[in-house]
Formats: sequence, C-alpha cells, structure tokens
Amino acid sequence: MTRTQKLALVGFLACLMLQGCKSEESKQDSAQTSNQIEIDSTPKAGKDEDLFKKHGDKLKEKIEGKDSSEQQPKPSEDGATWSKRPKGLLQSRKFSEDELKEACLEKMASFPGKYDKALLADVCSDLQILPSCVSRNGQPIYHYNRPSRRKDGAERILTFAVTHGDEIASGAVARSWANRLSRISPRNEWRIVPVLNPDGYDKKTRTNAAGVDVNRNYPSKDWDEFALKWWKEKKKEDPRRYPGPKAASEPETICSMDHIEEFKPDMIISIHTPLGLLDFDGPKVNFPQFSKLPWISLGTYPGSLGRYMWHDNKVPVLTIELKSNVDQALEKFDKLQDISGQVALTVSKTSKSGEDKKAAN
Repeated sequence: MTRTQKLALVGFLACLMLQGCKSEESKQDSAQTSNQIEIDSTPKAGKDEDLFKKHGDKLKEKIEGKDSSEQQPKPSEDGATWSKRPKGLLQSRKFSEDELKEACLEKMASFPGKYDKALLADVCSDLQILPSCVSRNGQPIYHYNRPSRRKDGAERILTFAVTHGDEIASGAVARSWANRLSRISPRNEWRIVPVLNPDGYDKKTRTNAAGVDVNRNYPSKDWDEFALKWWKEKKKEDPRRYPGPKAASEPETICSMDHIEEFKPDMIISIHTPLGLLDFDGPKVNFPQFSKLPWISLGTYPGSLGRYMWHDNKVPVLTIELKSNVDQALEKFDKLQDISGQVALTVSKTSKSGEDKKAAN
C-alpha cells in the first residue's frame, strides 16, 4: 500500500469515527436541511406567559378532537421497542468527576430563581453519566439519581428538563427538585436529567446544535410515514420543529433513550414551557389538583416523547408545561414534584389492578 493510499485510509476511518462521512445523497439531504434551518432568537421574557390564552381556541379544538391535523394512534399492544435504537451514532467520551461538577455548576447556577448553593454543590458532586450522553458539541449530559427509602417495589420516575434550549424555566424547576431530593428520603426512586440539550441552552434555541427538535426526533412507529410530512405540510417547515433527517438521529435523543432502557421508568416527566398546563399521556386516573396549572390533554405528535413512550411502549409520560415566570415561586413547584410522585403511584396501582383482572379472566 502506497503512502497516499495509507493516508486516504486513515482519513476515511477518522471521518467515520467523527460521523463526517455521508453518501452523496445524504450530503444533498443535509445541504437541503441546513438551508431550511435557521437559528432561533431568544424569546422575550413575559410574552410567552399569555401564549395559552392567545391560542386557547386552537388548544380547545385539539382537546375536543376537532383538529384534523393529527390522528391520535391507539397505544401499542406489542410491548417495548426502545431497545431497538440505532447503534454507532455517537462518540463516547469519558468525563472526570471534576468536569461533570464544573459543567453542572455552570449550567445550574445560571438558571433563574433562588437556590441553596450548598445543596447544589452536593448534587453536582454526586452526578453520573451514561456512555452515550454526549451532546452534538461534545458537552456532558449528566444525571442525578436519588434512591427510594422503600427497599422493594418503589416506582421509578425519570425526569427530563431543558429538552428545548430556550425553555429555561424547566431547568430551574429541575434544579429545585434535585436539591430537594438531596436532603430527603423519597418514597419513589428518581432520576433527573436537568439539561438534556446543553448546546441548545447555550444558544437559547429550541433545537439542538444540528437544528433538530429533540422532542420530534424519537423513533415512534409512525415517524417514517408522518414526521417529515407533518412538519412540511402542517408546520410549513418551521425550523423550530424540524424532526431531523431520520428518527433518533441526534445524540440527545439517543441519550434519553438509553436512560429509558437502563433505568426502566414507571413514569417519565418532561418539563417544558410556556403553556401553563399539565398534559398526561397514560391510563385514565384521577389527578391530584394543582392550583397553578390545570390538567389538559393536548395529544401527541410523530416523534414526540409522548407518542414514542406511551402510544408505542405504554410507559406513561407527564408533560409539565410551566409558565415562564416560575422562578418567582419555585418553592410552590416542590408540591408539583409530590403530585407527580402521587400520579406515578396511582398509575402503578392502576396497571397492577388491570393485570390482576386479566389474570383472573
């Protein structure tokens, strides 16, 4: 083999490792996508608070089933499918404890609202990270675990925040919840991923560094058929809601899928802004009341976490849509953590009751 051939081979292997090599067709697709995607501007504070009121009619239509843009599928009977995630899409990197702590303190301290610095230091000193949890730009996507005081049978609750990088209030609530968990013995087992989209957070964009909406990138069973079609036809190629070139194309998506596979949650909580409501995709249960946010079902979308986990895999998803000014009353949202835990317990009892009835029949 000549020196030129050896250099070409080394270059090709390096290209594969860094995910830089694509077929000519993929390059054309990527070029098209890059032309469609624009950088989001940071939303002005306060304007999102009335979004729910402004779009109340549209939300009402969706709730009452009058919105023909989305036909909600029935939950799957096939069981879990998340272990089928694409392989080999990510660069794995090891982070030292000091690197994780520094990244945690930098991000978490930047969220709005008051917080206990000592508690945050404790949380950031007790982080973990899955091998795949590295963002597009190479940042760690760390998580905080808090075991239950119950030795057996504790419900497992997985929480994602800052899935959209411009929804900063979600990070403030995740920080508050992690700090609170660090000083109590919870009845449920908790895992909190406080910043799922660190690159988007740095730029204050809804999308990740590749311009993809992570919450439209999950490999729901209808992704191939509807995700891009719905984005083009219904959303007029809105760059804020671009679902990606293919399902599970993004490191942040795969990181969250690996959390689901490894942690095996009984319920998932996804914290967002700014609609000001609680949206539950799961079995019918009686919800505890929370005066700050009403319970309203909005349905799911191709590639969304709710569509992927509840409709395809029958794992309930509670989407918490905060208002943008929660930092003024963060302590009141600690109660929402307790309510979420109660919902997880109720769902677990409902599921076990259903299984018992099936067994009896």
